Amino acid sequence: MLPIRGLTALLGALLLALPAAAWNYSGHSIIAQIAYERLTPLTRARVDRMIRDHPDYNRIFTQGAAGRNQDDPAARARYAFVHAAPWPDLILYSDDRFYDELAPNAQPTPLLRGFPDMMRHRAWHYFDNGISGDGTPVIAQRPPHLMTELPRLLAEIASADSQQAAYDLPWLEHLIGDVHQPLHLTSRFLRSQPKGDEGGNLVFVGRGRNLHSLWDDAAAPRDLSDDGIVRYAREITAEYPAGTALSLDPLEWAAESFELDKSAVYTFGPGTGSREHPLILPPLYEEKANKIARQRVALAGYRLAEVLNKYLR
Repeated sequence: MLPIRGLTALLGALLLALPAAAWNYSGHSIIAQIAYERLTPLTRARVDRMIRDHPDYNRIFTQGAAGRNQDDPAARARYAFVHAAPWPDLILYSDDRFYDELAPNAQPTPLLRGFPDMMRHRAWHYFDNGISGDGTPVIAQRPPHLMTELPRLLAEIASADSQQAAYDLPWLEHLIGDVHQPLHLTSRFLRSQPKGDEGGNLVFVGRGRNLHSLWDDAAAPRDLSDDGIVRYAREITAEYPAGTALSLDPLEWAAESFELDKSAVYTFGPGTGSREHPLILPPLYEEKANKIARQRVALAGYRLAEVLNKYLR
């Protein structure tokens, strides 16, 4: 079992990684917290069983759940569901049990019990729907990608065997979060960046950040405490209540994010900046990003609850 200090180091490495995780750790956890509070009793019981069956349940999902959650099965179950949501980013950046299948000369790691494979599945996290900033041709992303895997997981989750469903659930939690982060749905192509900007990771903005990480962090502070996650989830849902008709179509979610890329994200001209000379963003840009990101996190939480209630009833 991973000790608490080991988990803290693992999360710290994730948060400092340059290729930013969609939202940050707390952002994904907040989405899951919003969803968990809206699950029906039957769905909640089912997802609780699925999370317990995951091979990393004890190693990662329940680390830090001691104290008041130790003797409260319901509190422990909620904690595990919430902290399963960032798991795909943890294995992507900071877990040497898994390997990057897209890396040159990738070396597979040993298959461990309970896992269908040990790949990091880096390409599952994004879909580069291209934007050309200056007429540069865009390059279509080959599958697999976010928009092949999210629909597949939705179709699979209800009928998969228990081991596969346990593996799929954290991925489903996570990718519904990813598809609501606008910069996971595009890459901008310029003459200076003919292969794309990798969802804003190659656009450098003020304070030593890239554009992608700015949008990740706009949703919520980097507060990893359970109390902080619960508090922010309550604040965001009070600020952006659920509507009466929520789309359950991931293609519509992706289209919303892509429209935001055009209308709200890339509104500063064709510049890309550099580490040494970052871009100066327009006034109120970050304030607007914060508002949009919080709304998208709320929507992601509502929609995650709706699809789980639909497919796991």
